[in-house]
Amino acid sequence: RSGKRNNMIEAKRVAELVFEHFKKHPDRSLGVVTFSEAQQNAVDAAIRQMRLSNGSMERFFTEDKEEPFFIKNLENVQGDERDVIFFSIGYGPDKEGRVSMNFGPLNRDGGWRRLNVAISRAREKMVVYSVMTPEMIDLSRTRSDGVEGLKGFLEFAARGKSSLPVKAGAKTEESGFERIVAAELEKRGYTVKCSVGCSKYKIDAAVADPEDKDAYILGINCCSRSYYENSTAYDRSISQPSVLKGLGWSTMNVYIMDWLDNRQNVLDRIEAEIKKAVELKRAPAPEEDKKQQALVFETEEVKGLSDMCAEYVPFEVKNYGDSEGFNEANTAKITACINEVLTAEAPVSKNALAKKVYACWGINRAGAAMKRTFEAALANSKARSENAGQNEYLWLDDQTPESYDICRAKCPDEHRRDMADIAPEETGAGIILIMSRQAAMAREDLIREVARLFGFTRVTPTIETAAALGIRSARQKGKIEFSEDGKVKYI
Repeated sequence: RSGKRNNMIEAKRVAELVFEHFKKHPDRSLGVVTFSEAQQNAVDAAIRQMRLSNGSMERFFTEDKEEPFFIKNLENVQGDERDVIFFSIGYGPDKEGRVSMNFGPLNRDGGWRRLNVAISRAREKMVVYSVMTPEMIDLSRTRSDGVEGLKGFLEFAARGKSSLPVKAGAKTEESGFERIVAAELEKRGYTVKCSVGCSKYKIDAAVADPEDKDAYILGINCCSRSYYENSTAYDRSISQPSVLKGLGWSTMNVYIMDWLDNRQNVLDRIEAEIKKAVELKRAPAPEEDKKQQALVFETEEVKGLSDMCAEYVPFEVKNYGDSEGFNEANTAKITACINEVLTAEAPVSKNALAKKVYACWGINRAGAAMKRTFEAALANSKARSENAGQNEYLWLDDQTPESYDICRAKCPDEHRRDMADIAPEETGAGIILIMSRQAAMAREDLIREVARLFGFTRVTPTIETAAALGIRSARQKGKIEFSEDGKVKYI
């Protein structure tokens, strides 16, 4: 307390493990997330010091890779994803062993959202470094949802799923129609669990694989309360089953009126679905070339589609001044810079716009004062803001998102944009173009084609999210819809 705001011992340890990671896993992208800007700078300084004596490792720290190494803090990591993330907590007890309940941005309103963004940046693995254990966080001394979330996250990091609490009021396995269905299936020799899942939504009854009791083979929806708490029939009948299918589940519905009318018939139908799911799981995987033939159309056709798209011409960074001039006195000049970037690139994500503007002023890392100056200049610009998902997109005041139909997918690889920086309406325009060539296609196939259209060779969580927002935009414009079998149809 009242000393330095960083944790240099932890920062040096993280730096050592960054180098260990690249030696052992040179093909896996890496990022470091810290709680504060002070800890971010400490990790950065420790890594730079180690780079001086490890010249052979310098290639891992260049910016010319598809997914370069980064060090970011809780407030500026949004939109970035890597295969592996190291999370440096930084905070810890003082010399008396007492932990302050002040965790910077986490204590502010919506702080839990910042934590949620930070802990969801890893595709494969996250490693947490902390001298602070969850027991050191005393929730009786704070009312912050963010601090409560941090304690829960550290408990999960330390102990895994066993630390996840059962929410108060959650249904138990001892009551409800699903328990009756499960009991009848158990009489037929199946292993069945009720209320399965870690999220608020639970699968009513899950049947275990007869040959592998640790794996579920079928999910049964018994139309419990959670089923009707879904806001729309679309969510209940199409969206939710589609998500479960993507997670590897086979699912079916069982209605209580059918059960009361002919229980034996319902049980026979469930057993038939179980056998079908078992056969599907045991079936040999198709050959890779057959997988390629199963796609609705090949990459070459997607490339042909990109030629039909508008050309993306990025704003060329120019010198507007230096970092010392990026202040309130030059707000008008900064606003002019913002308008010039917008004219070239709108619609564009706020993050991408900010990076271009900062680059025009020679700023590599913007501090809090610079961010406030940018916000003030942005408020005076021609920009109009629209939120989608966790991102904010900026439009020129004469552009209308509802009628926007331009897809700028035609560009060389060096100018390829991150999918998170492309407005959902533009992604939706690309989806409409893809679907105009097809009567219908599976959602997962469509997402792959969206990735290819915009120049990506694999589907990442970022691309999947961007494609989902684009699908929603295309649906809202009445250009596509979902058929009863869950496929996307062109209207």
